[in-house]
Amino acid sequence: MKKVYIVFVVALSTAIFLFGCSSKEKEIKEDVSLGFNQATKVEVSSANHPEVVTNAIEKKQDINIFINKLKVDKWTAADIPDNAKKENVYKMYQEGTVKLGESSTKNKKELQQVATVTTYKGIPYVSVEIKKLNLRLKVPNDVSGYLSNKSIEKQ
Repeated sequence: MKKVYIVFVVALSTAIFLFGCSSKEKEIKEDVSLGFNQATKVEVSSANHPEVVTNAIEKKQDINIFINKLKVDKWTAADIPDNAKKENVYKMYQEGTVKLGESSTKNKKELQQVATVTTYKGIPYVSVEIKKLNLRLKVPNDVSGYLSNKSIEKQ
């Protein structure tokens, strides 16, 4: 457990250092995206039946609109109430990274799941899983409503 905290502190320190050394003055809000802006596909399913995809977002323009409506910069860490019931699961995919020694062909690489966002029924909270990192976050009410309605829409 200490190793995880040490790695987190080192990564956070490095990120702060790099933000300070940036020649462009970007707002930190632009950089707080949890990596969602790299997604090339988003699948929506019910928490009760996560294997059944009810909606898929695959067009880059639609993905950008989806990510912008999430307002990730306004999410805050919070404990999810004990009586919360899972509602929807959003699985985000991106193309695999070209690794050293691999050819960078223009053929599409296989999509890999990189993040999972779980919403809760009637409350503005989400759980985000990125690799082995699990976050519990409170989201704005309009984002919660958007995520609840997104599962119903078909693209």
